[in-house]
Amino acid sequence: MIIPLDKLISYNENKYAFTKAMMLTIEKIGNIPEYPEEEDIKWKVVPNIIKLHFEGKVKFLMDTRDIEVI
Repeated sequence: MIIPLDKLISYNENKYAFTKAMMLTIEKIGNIPEYPEEEDIKWKVVPNIIKLHFEGKVKFLMDTRDIEVI
């Protein structure tokens, strides 16, 4: 299986930020040199992006300076 389920289940950070980051990564998929180009797994976009994140090949930073809590 492509997705490391144990890491996904034990992820304790902001899940909304994680999901948003994965969606933004999918939009920039052409700029990821580690993205697999093999014909049999190329169509599995979301699992491949999640795997690359947990392997540390794709990272995201969350900027919280502009957040206002009401």
